[in-house]
Amino acid sequence: MAQPPELCPIYRDALRICRPFIVAPQVHWEHLDLAPFGIKVPKSLRIDPTVLASQRFLTWIERLDAQTFGPQAMAMERWVFYDCAEWPSALFGLAARPRDISPMLRERFEVAPQEKVWVPLSLHVAIPTVAPGEFFEHNVGSLGQEAGLKGLGTFTKALGCRVLRARTLVGAAQWNGRALTMHRRFGPLELLTAFTPAHSYPRTLTYRHGTDAALLGRVLEDKAAPSVESTQLVKVDERGLIGLQRRIERGDRCTLAGPLVERARGLYAPIRVAT
Repeated sequence: MAQPPELCPIYRDALRICRPFIVAPQVHWEHLDLAPFGIKVPKSLRIDPTVLASQRFLTWIERLDAQTFGPQAMAMERWVFYDCAEWPSALFGLAARPRDISPMLRERFEVAPQEKVWVPLSLHVAIPTVAPGEFFEHNVGSLGQEAGLKGLGTFTKALGCRVLRARTLVGAAQWNGRALTMHRRFGPLELLTAFTPAHSYPRTLTYRHGTDAALLGRVLEDKAAPSVESTQLVKVDERGLIGLQRRIERGDRCTLAGPLVERARGLYAPIRVAT
């Protein structure tokens, strides 16, 4: 994409009060895109986790994660952030001034309205894999709903992929989770697993999608991603997902082709299978 995308209105609204940030050691900053699609990460919001001055911001990161993933017992401890993401990769997100967030959020983060600080409202964590240019998406957290900012998670993910210069993104999501709707905004999802005993929640899928500039640009412009036609509906229960997993293991190419479908007998996933 030669020209930066024209941001859709909800993302332009987010930038009226939010600014992007990164958390990564300073020696790694030169390897990142610090102005994804022309949206510059201010120097004051390039956070080095190896220095003492970063302690308060890193505490807020941990609280953001706990508020978005704690209810599912999937919140990360601080050492996990450092060992698995802040040093080997980079955290990216959007932050706002205390005066621009609700009293409820100020209380959660323990900040006063007049403080000249930036409080993180969203977070994208992706970890490099051994495959060149491929990242594993570990976390997309957002307090956009509490902050009155629509689509903040999707916006953060699209920019975060660009910051990392990722060519491919792999991730894990629960079939009944809200995040799956967001991931589908990036196009049909190639299924690498449909039922995953290695995960604490076996009814987890492992997905893959591209992250080229044209795809991310469509997301930021809020344009529909290319679609594929499904060949069957798979019931999202243990029997149905294990059956789909067996097809993947046999070598069938399976794609989540659209949104999950609610039927009288349960929830179904539209799947395209190519043998």
